[in-house]
Parts: sequence; C-alpha cells; structure tokens
Amino acid sequence: MRSLSVLALLAPVGAFRINAAEVQKTAVSCECSASSVIHGVETRHAGCDRHFGQQFGYVCYVTGGASCSGTSESHHHRGLFWRSCAAEHHIAEARGYLLEAMEGIDEDNIRNTMRIAEERHVDQATLDHAEQRIVVIHQMVAAREELLEAIDRLDYDRLQAALHEVEELELDEFLSEDVLTQAVERFSFLGRRRDAHNSLHHATAAFDMDDLLAKLEEARSYQVDSDVVRRGEDRVSALRRMRAESVTELQAAVLTRDVQRLTEAVLQVERLNSVDSSVLREAQDRLEHLLLMEHATQGLLQAIQGNHLRHLEAQLASATALDADPEVLSQGRQRVAHLAAMRDSVVALEAAIAGRDSRHLTEALAEAQRLEAADHHLETRAHTRLSMLQVIDQATAELQAVFDSDDSSAVRHALTRAREVGVDEEIIEQGEATKHRISRLKHDLRSTLLDLTESATHHDRHELRRVIDECSRLHAASHRRLDAAERRLASIQ
Repeated sequence: MRSLSVLALLAPVGAFRINAAEVQKTAVSCECSASSVIHGVETRHAGCDRHFGQQFGYVCYVTGGASCSGTSESHHHRGLFWRSCAAEHHIAEARGYLLEAMEGIDEDNIRNTMRIAEERHVDQATLDHAEQRIVVIHQMVAAREELLEAIDRLDYDRLQAALHEVEELELDEFLSEDVLTQAVERFSFLGRRRDAHNSLHHATAAFDMDDLLAKLEEARSYQVDSDVVRRGEDRVSALRRMRAESVTELQAAVLTRDVQRLTEAVLQVERLNSVDSSVLREAQDRLEHLLLMEHATQGLLQAIQGNHLRHLEAQLASATALDADPEVLSQGRQRVAHLAAMRDSVVALEAAIAGRDSRHLTEALAEAQRLEAADHHLETRAHTRLSMLQVIDQATAELQAVFDSDDSSAVRHALTRAREVGVDEEIIEQGEATKHRISRLKHDLRSTLLDLTESATHHDRHELRRVIDECSRLHAASHRRLDAAERRLASIQ
C-alpha cells in the first residue's frame, strides 16, 4: 500500500505545479473558501475538490473575486470567481502520505516520502516532525537490540530498564509476539531469581539452619550467583558448629547458680534450635527457679524508683514473702510512706483546684511541689486555677471597694468584671444594691433639678448650684437639663 502511495506521488504533476512566488503573492481573501456560501450565494461547492468534473481538475471558489490571480468568473454564479487549487491538493496529498509513512518504522519509506513532500512544498513543521520520527526510529532499533541482549543475560535491572525503554518508545507494537512473550517470561524468571537471592541473603544472616537449607536449594534452582550460594553454605557449617557448642555450654550452665550465664545459654539453644523440647524445658525450669528471688528484689528496686504506690506495695509484699534483702525492704517501706504522702497531697490539691479559696490552693500547691507529687499538667492546672481565683479575688475587692461609692460608672464596670470572672453571687448582689442606690440618688437629684429649674428663687440659688454640680458630677441629668438649670440660676442671681 505504501509503495503505491509513493508511485502516485512520483507521477508527473504537469499543469498542477505552481510557482512558489505566486503562492506567496496570493492574498488571504484568495484562499479557497471553506464554505459553500460565497457573498450570500449558495454554490454547493465548499473547499478544494473536482467540483466541475475531471476536465477542470481540482478547483475552488474564492472570496477575493477578480483581483485574485488566476481566477475565472463562474458561468452559473455571475460575480463569483473560482481558480485551480491542484497545487494545494497535491501538497495536502503529499503531506498525508508522509504522515502515513511516519506511523511505521521504515526509515527508507519515510525518507523517500519526505523527498517527494519537499518537492511538493509540504510545510517545514511536518518535515521536521518526520526527521524527529527518524531519530525515534533509531532509538527504537537500539532499544530492540538492547532488549534482545538483556533477555540473554541474568541481569534483572538491565532487562527492567530495557522493557521500560520499549514502553516509553511504544516499540511493543512493532515487536513480534515471540519476542514479547520471551521478554515477559524472562523478566518473571529474573524476578523470582532476585527474590531467591534476597531470601538466601537474609537467611544467611539469621540462625535458622533449616530455613537456610531450604533457601539454598531454591537459590541453586534459580542459578543465583555462586558467591552468594557459597556464603550460604559456609553459614550452614558455622551454624552446625554453633549448635554443638551451645549444647555443651547449656549442660555446664544448668549446674551453676549464675543467672546471667544460664540465661545466655538458654537463649542460644533457643535461637539455634540445638536441643529437643524436654531438655530445653528442664533448663528453663532451672532458670525460673534462680530468677525468682532476683526478680523479686529487682522488681522492688525498680518500683522504688517509680511513683506507682499500688505497684510498689505489691512488689514489697512479694519481696517480703521471698525474704529479700532487709535493707532493700526498708527502702521499700520508706518509699511507700513517701508515695502515700504524695498521693494525699495530690488529692488535697485537686480539691483545692475545685474550690474557690486561693489561699488554700496556694498552700496545697506548695505542699505538692515540696513532695514532687504534682506533674507538669497538674501544676499547670493549679497555676491556671490560682490565677483565675486571684482574678476573682481582685474583682471581688474592686467591687467591694465601690460599695460606698456614688460613681455609677465604676460600679457598672466592677459588676461587669465580677460577672465575667465569676465572683460569688452574694457579692454581686451587694454590688447590684449599690447600683440601685446610686440610681435612686441620681433620680432624686434629677427630680430636684427639674423642680428648682421651674420654681427656684433668689433664696434657692445656693441649693440650685449644689444640685447642678451634683447632677453634673454623677451624670444624673442631660446637658439640656443642666443648661436650663444654669440659665435659671443666672436669672435669680
């Protein structure tokens, strides 16, 4: 099919060739119209095609009219003009053949088609794209060669990289099914071989000889590197020697009272699986017997270092029953007494935090800190609560300080602050009573001011002056009322 396309491109183009310079001179309006409607007239002939039959070849209508080079007026549509578009047709045809060739990987076919496309003045971008396709084809050839060579090796990473390159270049559609199947099967084998290699490597570093023997057999079946297999075989020999030595050491250790030695011997035979279960159980029973007293003593010593009273009491009881060192028992009793005091101080501190007495909270916090009983969280809570109580105390004092005051603003501020911080309701009620007292006072002053403004005489001028000053100080009357009173005072002077 492609060879026929090339032959078609090689055929003489004759009159269909046009001068490139003439194409450059053609204005935009002289291009083939993509629409069949020209200046409102339906021609039923859109684009470039054999609209008038084989005799005229490829033609098209233009919107530029007679001003366009090489145009002829339509006999059917007077005032409309058409021209030959054979050159554009053959450029598009050449470009299509080139794009079709680029779908494959035949470099010779692409180059032959490119040569014809250049003669037909196909756009440079398409030609550049064809050159890039040739570069990719070279890469695909190299990738195929690398894939075939990697299939014959035992290198998992190399084959993986080669398969990745094949996928990136979309080469797989040009490879035979046999090659693809061979590559996939080889990659799967190399994956299992790598797993066998890694399994043997890990088993070589462990102490399970039975597992190591199984991993060695698997590694040999997958042709794992000989040096890795040799290291596994050396490890088998070492484990056999270690097994014999561990049995001898266990037999000697069970005859002593050395807890550390027996412990290490038991761990070693367990790790190496050197003896049967009955021998191991006897050694473990012996070790448990030796550990009882030491464990009780160590447990008590550790509990003494901690802060858990119940745990310490249990450890002390156990150590006492096992007749542990009297000095250690004495330390345990002293620590129990101290932890009990710490517990009581924490209980007292929690109660003080829940209360409203800042002095009691201060004392409880000091006692807990002295005994180092309070943790950071509890101390933070205590300090936070103490700060809150101090704020409450301060707000209480501020409110109590204005009980005898006649400053309504100060009383309102103190009441607002008291409610915000949670002052005792009894104190707040006393503050409310003070506020009501001041309100009554201001009401009385305002009433007196109104009366004197209406009826004051020369004899009332001193009283009016006093009432004006009091109303102004206590903000008991509006500026309008005060101004009226001032005018009245001025009139009776």
